[in-house]
Amino acid sequence: MSNRVTVGSKKLSLEEFSSVAFVGAKVALEPLAVVDLHKDDAARVVALPSASSPGDGPFLSPALGRAFVLSRVNFIVKHTLLRSNAILETLDFLVALLNADLIPQFPAPTTKLVDVDAASIALLDALKGHGKATLKSKNVVSLSDGIASVGLSLPVALSSIEQATLTQGGGSLQAVVASIVSGAKGLTPIADAVAALTCEALKASPSPFQESHDSTRPHRGMLTVATHLRVMLDNSKYAVASDKVESLVIRSIPQYHGPARDAIAAAAKVVETDLNATGSALGLSSFHPELLKQSLLSLHSAVEALFDGSRGRVALLPTSSAASAVAVESLASPAATFALVEATTTQLTGEVRAAKSILAAQEASQGGGGAKDVDSAKAAEVAAKQAAAEAKEDEALAAMSEAQRAKVLEKRRLKADKLKEKAAKKAAKDSLGAGVGSSAFRAFLTASQDYLNPFDFRVQGAVVFLEDLFAKLSGLSGGEKRRPKVAKGAQDFLPPQMHLREQIFHKVRAVFKRHGGVEIETPVFELKETLTGKYGEDSKLIYDLADQGGELLALRYDLTVPFARFMALHNPGNMKRYAIARVYRRDNPQIARGRFREFYQCDFDIAGVYPTMLADAEVISIGIEVLQQFPELGPFKIKLSHRKLLDAILELCGVPADKLRTTCSAIDKLDKEPWDVVRAEMVDEKDIAPDVADRIQGFVTQVGSPKTLYAQLIADKRFGDHPAAAEAMKELGLLWSYLEAMGVLDYVSFDLSLARGLDYYTGLIYEFVLTGESATQVGSIAAGGRYDNLVGMFSATNAQIPCIGVSLGIERIFGMLQKHAEQRDGLRTPVSQVLVTQTSAGLLVPRLEVCQQLWAAHIAAEILPSENPKFVKQLQHALDAGIPYIVVLGEDERANHQVKVKVLATKEEVTIDEKDLVQTLHSFGVATTNVVRWD
Repeated sequence: MSNRVTVGSKKLSLEEFSSVAFVGAKVALEPLAVVDLHKDDAARVVALPSASSPGDGPFLSPALGRAFVLSRVNFIVKHTLLRSNAILETLDFLVALLNADLIPQFPAPTTKLVDVDAASIALLDALKGHGKATLKSKNVVSLSDGIASVGLSLPVALSSIEQATLTQGGGSLQAVVASIVSGAKGLTPIADAVAALTCEALKASPSPFQESHDSTRPHRGMLTVATHLRVMLDNSKYAVASDKVESLVIRSIPQYHGPARDAIAAAAKVVETDLNATGSALGLSSFHPELLKQSLLSLHSAVEALFDGSRGRVALLPTSSAASAVAVESLASPAATFALVEATTTQLTGEVRAAKSILAAQEASQGGGGAKDVDSAKAAEVAAKQAAAEAKEDEALAAMSEAQRAKVLEKRRLKADKLKEKAAKKAAKDSLGAGVGSSAFRAFLTASQDYLNPFDFRVQGAVVFLEDLFAKLSGLSGGEKRRPKVAKGAQDFLPPQMHLREQIFHKVRAVFKRHGGVEIETPVFELKETLTGKYGEDSKLIYDLADQGGELLALRYDLTVPFARFMALHNPGNMKRYAIARVYRRDNPQIARGRFREFYQCDFDIAGVYPTMLADAEVISIGIEVLQQFPELGPFKIKLSHRKLLDAILELCGVPADKLRTTCSAIDKLDKEPWDVVRAEMVDEKDIAPDVADRIQGFVTQVGSPKTLYAQLIADKRFGDHPAAAEAMKELGLLWSYLEAMGVLDYVSFDLSLARGLDYYTGLIYEFVLTGESATQVGSIAAGGRYDNLVGMFSATNAQIPCIGVSLGIERIFGMLQKHAEQRDGLRTPVSQVLVTQTSAGLLVPRLEVCQQLWAAHIAAEILPSENPKFVKQLQHALDAGIPYIVVLGEDERANHQVKVKVLATKEEVTIDEKDLVQTLHSFGVATTNVVRWD
């Protein structure tokens, strides 16, 4: 942030706003063209409220007065209808007041609903030279005398309509809230750094801030704070990880600072937008303070959390060095919240001085190797000289062009960065056992004499210093680059893994295509409303996308709901569709069990009207065929039931209608938990009567071969005359006959405990599970069911399209196949089939020509990337890379338009004409890239 801020058409940032109001940055105006008022507007007379006598106040402080004047300057510039000569002269006058630090006295704002802002009326009086002012933030003088003393003259009078327009907006309330949020933004990095220093002074363990706890911190701000604390304490010999249980106020620093950081960031967006709102009308305009009032309440609570956290930490420090207590008001108001920002700054300054004192004593007690502070008088002298030089340079800057000014300011920034880096290195060298970040921070504090001004966003201020420090250290650990990592629940795939995945996907696609499947693709994100309400209890696992304006979006949870939306939108008629694509779930990942947050699904669905259970039987058969492609998985079975049977069971047992789905979720755990645990969940958590739960047991523990259990249920009349159950049993009998005809019935297990959790299933439901040694390592590897009513949810006419499908969890299959391949002979990287070599110099271009010939024939070929490589080196490369064939070019071969082909496995060698190269390689069985090569 420079010492000069230009106000113009671009957004005025809160950092620029704060620099003018609180650090005295000069103001410049973007050139504006004069546009005269329309004669009708110029003639309009608007009655303005008369300015009541301000009496003894309360007044805005000089800094807040500067903030108010700047907000009015920005308001005028952004108001496209305010461009008359009088307005532009008024703008120049207000900017001159800011740059001369002659600030009129303005009444303090209120959050109450008022017609006209009192400070805006006082500003109109100030344009006439009325009232008092503060000169150089010290002396109170009459405004007219102050204007004369700085050599200014009053602007020409504004028209009535222009005066009325100048009172629009929140005025002083906007300026004060913008000032508060600017200071609050500055407090967030300061509070983190000071808290880290206190942790060192208390020799607190940094364990509560480690990444292993990040899953318990659901807010971005809390994660950011924990990261800041980690990098500040990295390599510290004082704050050493241990099993010691720290005080609540220490281990909860992220809980204090994180939500405060998020609330302040949210308020900053609102206030900055309000500050830069563009005016579009002339005259008086009513203003409602609610938006700023809500922001003020949020800011007060956030800053109070920072204050309370600091006060709690100070209470843990030894009494002799503890900072004195600071009193604050607990009720939010413009004055009280601004005072709270100032009080929190004082509180943090006291805390940091206390922590520094303790650390200095600890280091001194360790002998001569302790940290040595730079002499304070010398540091003050250096700082004073730097400030004087910058002040002199600022005067010269005002006369420069924008390009020259930018060049000078960039040089100043680079110089400041070098000084900070030098101070950080010196602190790291001098400090005995201090953390990487805390050493640099202490060096800054010594050089700046504990200058912690949250309103100062210049490069020499604490805010920018700490933000740069955090950004730099977040990529470092003990001076070494932190190892990059993949986001939790996601994974990278190396070339050998991708080669294996290619083979898996090819086999899956081959099965899908054999059954007449056609591939479609839908967007990776959908309208949030498309996904909402389709997944029951699993809806909480949907990833929402941050709203950037416009439609609310979410990442797809599966491929079924997007397909239903596709069918409703395009209505293609009967369709056998397949899709292989990524889906996303905000789940707790379990890598060992193949559960990720981003993973591929392979879906096959049959949509449309078909004879009863025919499509169902084919989909189950397709799932079986896919798994049969991978014998490495071992034996498997299909657990199968019917949603109508499950609903009938719950109804017959007396489960209330409003508890059907929650009871299903408990039953679905029977494959992982014993009945006693499931029963306890039903009774204690789902509030199911014990006798009802006992009746359910008699049904859901029924598992057996399809025909045997089916016959038993029919003979025992377990479902009585329940019509839905009778319909389901009739469908299942038909299904058994189809599956038996397809030769796959033996894979099926009729299991009444199956209760797939997704709300959209209406008929058959099934899961494919492994039954061999790896059965306990993964859950289901495929699942599906019938969903006849899902498409109608997206249809304007509620037209239903029956659908049945199966979805394969390819990541679980891949994990097991990868492990099997590694145990067998290792994963192999796909390689080129041919290496084109040379035995004479100067044959790089002919090698490329031969490669091009092979590439055109879909043969993977390469050369050793060297102009004149030795043949031995080329041969060794082919052997190391596993390339099966080499083509040799030499002077004799080139002269006769021939090449040699060597088969490295058999050492067979032939000399052929160049034109016969592709045919010869094919005769040797070379693989081509338009056909997947199987190992």
